[in-house]
Amino acid sequence: MPHPLDPYPTPEIRDATTRELARTLGGETHVIGQTVEGRPLLAACVPAKRLGAPRVLVTGNIHGVEWVSCQVAMGMLQELRGGDVGLQQLQERAELWVIPCMNPDGYHRTFVSEGHGSMAGLRTNANGVDLNRNFPLPPGELRKRLPGAGSLVPGNATYVGTGPLSEPETQAIERLMVEQKFHASINVHSFLGKVIPARALTGHHARTYKKLAKLMAAAQATAYGRLSSAWFDTFTGELEDHQHHAHNMWAACMETFTFAASVRQHLRAPNLFWRFNPRDPQRWVKNDVPAVTAFLLAALDEARPDP
Repeated sequence: MPHPLDPYPTPEIRDATTRELARTLGGETHVIGQTVEGRPLLAACVPAKRLGAPRVLVTGNIHGVEWVSCQVAMGMLQELRGGDVGLQQLQERAELWVIPCMNPDGYHRTFVSEGHGSMAGLRTNANGVDLNRNFPLPPGELRKRLPGAGSLVPGNATYVGTGPLSEPETQAIERLMVEQKFHASINVHSFLGKVIPARALTGHHARTYKKLAKLMAAAQATAYGRLSSAWFDTFTGELEDHQHHAHNMWAACMETFTFAASVRQHLRAPNLFWRFNPRDPQRWVKNDVPAVTAFLLAALDEARPDP
């Protein structure tokens, strides 16, 4: 009998597929850390065609219920194995790292519950922390009391944790970023159908992100607009802001699967899972992998953002 969340992979198949894709591409799979409940955090690394190439990173599934983001991240490896021209160009120029699932405990909890549960129950890690609100804010910045900016209250869907990098999952990627010094990163989420660059504090950075987002949209059949505002953006402890401001990386969040497509799929979704995830994830893999590739290739043409 098929699982209620088919065609999405079980946690075991997800990890086995990640390992197999890395192996067939001549790469390696690294365990970069463990989750609260002891599950491995897997990162696939595909070497560049030349020595000394910069490194780029793609992450998915930092929120436990957003499984389509995992599929898009893994799609980078699948499409490269399939001979995608853009990804072959990327491999010529950069070492590709992919972390398909940043939140294996949340993924497992979503699998066991068959997609039923609350945002707080399925979004967070095993400590109830929103991992994408657990990264440090830039020095001198304060968290604003705005919806979604991160809650100090345990049990809230955007609970920030006991302090920055309090969670083993965020600590693991922090170590990896320190070690590997990535040039650029895309962090895949769902289901807004938008590109959200790191918050830019200079005109040069803002213009660069505008250009990168335009190139992403041009690579898509269903184009995603850029969500950015010099007036209303705020630091919330998100990964892409930390990557840009602490690690000098070009970084953005890509919200795969549009809100309109989600509503067309289910005016009233049967559970939280089917609000965030399309019934046919491969359509969005095909739509979004070229956009991620375009961002990373174009970012390689730019000097790293100033510290």
